[in-house]
Amino acid sequence: MSSAASRDHETRLRAALEACPSALLMTDRDGRIVLVNREVERLFGYAREELLGQPVELLLPEHARALHPLQRAEFLADPRVRPMGSGAELKGRRKDGTELPLEIGLTPIITDEGLLVLSSIVDLRERRRAEERFRVAVESSPNGMVMVDREGRILLANREIERMFGWSQGELLGRSIEALVPELDRATHPDRRAEFLANPRQRSMGEGRELHGVRRDGVEIPVEIGLNPIELDGSVVVLASIVDISARKRAETEQRRLEDQLQHAQKMEAIGRLASGIAHDFNNLLMGVIGCTRLAKRALEPGHPAHEALDDIGDAARRGAGLTRDLLDFSRRKPIDVIASELNEVVRVAARMLRQVIGEDIELVLDLCPSGGPVLANPTHIEHVLLNLAVNARDAMPRGGRLRIATREVVLAEPLATRGGRLTAGTYVALEVEDSGTGMSVETQARIFEPFFTTKPVGTGTGLGLYTAFSIVERLRGGIELDSVLGRGTLFRILLPKRAVQLVEAIDESGAKVVTLPASNSRRILIVEDERLIRTTLRHTLVALGYDVLVAESGRSALETARECAGEIDLVLSDIVLPDASGPEVVEALRRVRPALRVLYMSAYSTELLVQQGRVPAGTKTLEKPFDEDVLARGLDAALAGAGSAAPRG
Repeated sequence: MSSAASRDHETRLRAALEACPSALLMTDRDGRIVLVNREVERLFGYAREELLGQPVELLLPEHARALHPLQRAEFLADPRVRPMGSGAELKGRRKDGTELPLEIGLTPIITDEGLLVLSSIVDLRERRRAEERFRVAVESSPNGMVMVDREGRILLANREIERMFGWSQGELLGRSIEALVPELDRATHPDRRAEFLANPRQRSMGEGRELHGVRRDGVEIPVEIGLNPIELDGSVVVLASIVDISARKRAETEQRRLEDQLQHAQKMEAIGRLASGIAHDFNNLLMGVIGCTRLAKRALEPGHPAHEALDDIGDAARRGAGLTRDLLDFSRRKPIDVIASELNEVVRVAARMLRQVIGEDIELVLDLCPSGGPVLANPTHIEHVLLNLAVNARDAMPRGGRLRIATREVVLAEPLATRGGRLTAGTYVALEVEDSGTGMSVETQARIFEPFFTTKPVGTGTGLGLYTAFSIVERLRGGIELDSVLGRGTLFRILLPKRAVQLVEAIDESGAKVVTLPASNSRRILIVEDERLIRTTLRHTLVALGYDVLVAESGRSALETARECAGEIDLVLSDIVLPDASGPEVVEALRRVRPALRVLYMSAYSTELLVQQGRVPAGTKTLEKPFDEDVLARGLDAALAGAGSAAPRG
C-alpha cells in the first residue's frame, strides 16, 4: 500500500472512530494510551492531549490500579475478543474523581508496531438508572411481581410477592418458581413454562384454567397471572404479574348467593301471588264447610253417631285453613306465631290424618318417648311438617312398608351443625320420621330441601313440600338431620328446642272449645256477602247467638235492604270484596243514610294483603275467613262496643 493510500486509510479509520457512539480507547502492550475518540473525552472529562501516552490505569479507581497490570498480562497471554474482568464489577474514574460503572469489551489488533488492544467502553449509569426505575416500579406495583429465568429460578420478587406467599425476598431468590405452585400442578408446570418460552409473547399463563398459588404455610389461593418475556443479557427471562383474587372470588360467591336469594324471592313472590288467589276461593269454601258442619251438629241430638264424623270434617277444614295460611306466610316469609305445644299430643292428633294419607299398605308406628316435652311451635306447623314428610315417605314406598314416627329428648353437650342451621348446646325434643323405602342418592340428598326440586314425574309433585317443612323448622330455630341409604330407607330427624313451660288448655270436659252465647240480644246485624253458603251459615250462627239478622248478596242489595228496614241497624258485617263494589264503598254509602252504623269486615284474603293492596288502611279490624263461632262472637262484641268501627276509604 502506498504512503498516500495508507494515510487515506488511516484518515477514514480515525473518522470512523470519532463517529462511533461508544467510547473507544487503544493501548499498547505496556498499557499506554495511543488513541482515544471524542466519547472517551466526554465520558472521563479529559482532553485528548491529557490522555495520549498516559498509562490506562489513569482511568481506573485507585483501589483497582494495582491489580490491573496482572489482568492485562493475563489477557495478552491469550489475546482474543472478550470482555475484560468478566463477572467482576468494573468501574472507571473521571478526572474530577467520581467513579462510574462500566462495561468493557477487548479486541486485540496486530499492527506493524506490534499488538495493540482496542477497548470498547460502555457507560452503565443510564442502564443502572433504568434498572433502578424498573426496580422501583416493580416494588411499588400493587400486583405481585416475580422474574424467573429459563430454568424457572427466581431472579426477582417484590414485597407484594412476599406478603402474598409468606416468603421473604432472601428466601425466594434462587429458589424454583415451583415453590409457589400447588403440589398437584408442580409436575406439569415446567412443561407449561417451556411451552411459553418456545413462543414468548405477552399473555396470560394457563388461560381458560383455574389458577392457584400456594403459600409457604400450604394454603392455596386463587390467582391471576400475566406473563411478559424480557431479553436480559442475551437470554429471555419471564416477568410474571400475579394477582391474589381471593377477595374477588369471595365477592363472586356473595354475588351468586345474592342472585340465588333474588331468584328465590322471585319464586316466593310468584307462589305468593298464586297462593293468594287460590286461598281466597279456598277459604270461602272452607268457611262454608265449617259453618255447615256446625249447623248440622246443632240439628242432631246429643250423642248422635254422626257427631264424631262432623267433628272430623270440621277439624279437616280447619287444618286446610291452617295450611292455606302457612303457604301464604311462607311465600311472604312472614314470622311464625308460636305457642307452647306438647309434641307427643300433636303427633297423636296428626296420626289420624296421616293414616288416611299414607294408605292401608303402609304400617304407621308411633314411638313416643314419655320424656318428650313442650316446644314453641304452632301445632298446625308441626302437622304440616309431618304431612310433607309422610307424603314423601309414602311415595318412596310404592309397594308398601313401614313408617315410624318417634319422639325423644336429646341433650347437646356442644353446638351441632344441621341442615337447618347451627344449634347451640342445650336440650331438644327430637321428632323422627323414618321409612323403609327406596332411599336417596347423595346427589338427591344435597338438593332435597331446595324449592321446586323434585324427583317425581311431571305433574305428580311441586317440589315445595320438603322445602316448606325445612322452612318451618328453620324459622322455629330448630335443625334437620337426614340419613338415607339407597335401598334401605330414609330417616329425617327434626330437633326443636325444649321449653320448660306449663300448657294451659282452654277446653271443657268434652274436649270442645267453650263459646258463651248471650241469653238474649236485640241488636240487628246486616250481613253483606256474595257467597250463598257463607250467607246462610252466618245467618244461622248469628240467629243462634241471639241477633236479629238481615242479609244482602251485593252492595246494591245492601242499600235497598237498609232503605226498606224500618228499625235500627246496629252493625254491618261485610265482605271486603263484593261483585259490584268494595265493602268500604258499601259502608260509606250506608252511612249516608245511617250515620251511626258500626262495621266489622271479613275477607278470604289476609289482612296484610288487603293493606298492601290499599283495600283497607292499616289497623282495620278484619275477620280472616274461615273463622270459628267464638272468633265471630268476640269480633261482634268489640265492634258493637265501639272498637274497630272506623270506615276505611277506597
